[in-house]
Amino acid sequence: MKNMLGNPAGTNMVGQMPNPNQPTNPRGALDGGGSNAGKSFDITDLKQFFHVIVKRIWLVTLCFIIAVSVAVVALMKQEPFYKSVATLQVTKASSSISALTGGSTMAGADYYAIQENILRSQSLLNRAQERLGIPVAEFKQAIKRLDIKPYPRTGTIKVGVESFQPVIGSNFANMMSEEYIEYKTEERIDDSQNTVIDLTQQANKIRDELRKAEEKLQAFRSANSIIAVSGRVNIAARHLSQLTGKAATYRTERLLLQAQQPLLDDASDEIILRALLGEGAGMETSVGFSGNNTNRIGSARGGVDSLLQNEIVKGGNNWKRIKREKVRLQSHLENYRSKFKDTHPRVQEVMTKLKELDLELQVELQFALEDYNAELDTLRLKEQAVQQVAAEWEKEAQRIATKEHSLTLLERNVTRLQSLYEVVFNRLKEVQISFGSQSENIRIMERATPATSPVSNRQVQNIFLAAVIGIGIGIGLVFGLEYIDDSLRYPEEVASVLQLPFFGVIPSANWDPEDLNSHMLANIDQKSGLAEAYRNVRSALIFSGAIKPGYTMAFASAVPREGKTTTCLNMSVSLAQAGSRILLVDADMRRGELHKFFGLEGGRGLSDLLAGNSKPESLIQRTGIPNLDLIATGPFPPNPSELLLQPEFNSFLEYAKRSYDYVLFDCPPVMAVSESAVMASLVDATLFVVWAGQTSRKLSEMSVRILRERGANIVGCVLNNLEFGRVGYYYYSTYYGYYDYDYRYESRPS
Repeated sequence: MKNMLGNPAGTNMVGQMPNPNQPTNPRGALDGGGSNAGKSFDITDLKQFFHVIVKRIWLVTLCFIIAVSVAVVALMKQEPFYKSVATLQVTKASSSISALTGGSTMAGADYYAIQENILRSQSLLNRAQERLGIPVAEFKQAIKRLDIKPYPRTGTIKVGVESFQPVIGSNFANMMSEEYIEYKTEERIDDSQNTVIDLTQQANKIRDELRKAEEKLQAFRSANSIIAVSGRVNIAARHLSQLTGKAATYRTERLLLQAQQPLLDDASDEIILRALLGEGAGMETSVGFSGNNTNRIGSARGGVDSLLQNEIVKGGNNWKRIKREKVRLQSHLENYRSKFKDTHPRVQEVMTKLKELDLELQVELQFALEDYNAELDTLRLKEQAVQQVAAEWEKEAQRIATKEHSLTLLERNVTRLQSLYEVVFNRLKEVQISFGSQSENIRIMERATPATSPVSNRQVQNIFLAAVIGIGIGIGLVFGLEYIDDSLRYPEEVASVLQLPFFGVIPSANWDPEDLNSHMLANIDQKSGLAEAYRNVRSALIFSGAIKPGYTMAFASAVPREGKTTTCLNMSVSLAQAGSRILLVDADMRRGELHKFFGLEGGRGLSDLLAGNSKPESLIQRTGIPNLDLIATGPFPPNPSELLLQPEFNSFLEYAKRSYDYVLFDCPPVMAVSESAVMASLVDATLFVVWAGQTSRKLSEMSVRILRERGANIVGCVLNNLEFGRVGYYYYSTYYGYYDYDYRYESRPS
């Protein structure tokens, strides 16, 4: 809603422009905006709402009367009706099926909702109607409404029938209960039969599948001669493990022999013989062997000794005998050489025997190498043979494992089908056994009886509810109309919407349209709120600096009939009463009527002056009010705007400023004619007049924009014809009432 409920404390002081740094919200309190945002609740807010409602109380009253009237008429036309109620007890009895499914003996809320839908179904209603045995037309006239209410906590269902004939209503309630029990019995039988049929079909299907699975298993066993498959798998696995271990042993022995080969290639003959045929251990030196060869062979001597000990390389003691003989002969040779020369027969004989021993050693060496290579080849052949046999056993183990897996799948399928068949078969037996038992226990706890008195239609409550609804609709319409009202009504809107200083409020008055003389401030009660309002505007204009002595000021409005002429007239009277010499000029050269308020002549005036036909002195008329003179509009010219642009108008302004303290021009509406904007641009100041609660914001904004674009100096705005009771601006009426001011006028003589 717009700012009709704004806080008066948030308005600008009279004659001050709004602060551009302070945001304003024209929608005010009802929108939560503006200066009211975050403000604590005030009791004046309720007063503001109250005034809004009071302003259009006629609309609330109209809605109230219409709503109550409609309710009364409806209640008068309503025929008395009766209500009969039958009570059903619905529980679930314990049964084998309920125990297997984990069901409860008492149904839940969802179950009762389903039962309510069944009772409300059209098929059940038709069955009960047929059982009642009355014509359809009579049934529709007698039955008003069916009221089904389940009570899950007590396990009951109330079947209520509202009817215009109590006997038919009670009979129909009982028929509904009986048909419901019969329907549930048929449903239980149908469900049991369907369950038996479904389970039988499933059992036959599973039995056929089981027979096929067993035949397939037997055929597989016959085709593969499967007897103790798991034992055969274990035998194959054991042989495969033994062969794998033996192959690893042969491979290790072969690798050990191969590891000696590079060492033997670089060793001396005696080291080779010692490594392949001799004991090797414990012999630290050899005659004629270098220390490097000894160290090289020593790193592998342990491996060769182990081969000799395991009889992998066959050795003999012949080379040891030759070695001992050679050592003995070498000792004799050294002894002989110490006594004889090398040509001595004994020395020659010993040397010859040594050569023969060397030849025997070479034979032994050749024998040892051949025996080494033969043993290496033997180990390689054994390893390959064992690996080949292991591969055959591995294939056999895989073939047997595949058959075992297929056999397991077939046996598992047979077992599964047997278990499933047993479950379905047992379920079928249980359903057949429980076929006669009831899964639900439904009985009529209390039959319906004909009602002896009609149901109270709660007339008072319905009328009261209609009244509340009517008042609510009326208040909603009031605030809706208040929200869509586009008029300017409040001083704070002048600052926020028009961006103009606010000079005051002129309250509405009960002017007599036949007596224009009574419209003047001089002829009304000077103690009234209306007279005080004009004085407030006068003070605001003078003390705010908006006008100064010697100023010319135009009074403008957006549209006709906003009270601009009356405001201009009474402001001139108010300034004259303050002692200022005032010249009032009727600048509405289309339909000016200021002269009628004073009973003066209007046939000569401003248009004559602007046309150059008369001097200002000859056009000025005395109004009878001290310090106040008038220049009427004169003959209505065809071109008022062009006349205002003549040099005579500027000459007239200079003359008026010299002769009077203030010159006030009553201009025509801005949106109606063009001369208002021209006049406002030529005078020193312009006062904008708005009819509070009537003039559109858009038109007022457009008029102010037009005046400013033409160069007018708009000093402020006055809200005219403000009806405190209608608009709800309670604090102004409170202010005036506090000083015993009211809107009385002097009584005119009869």
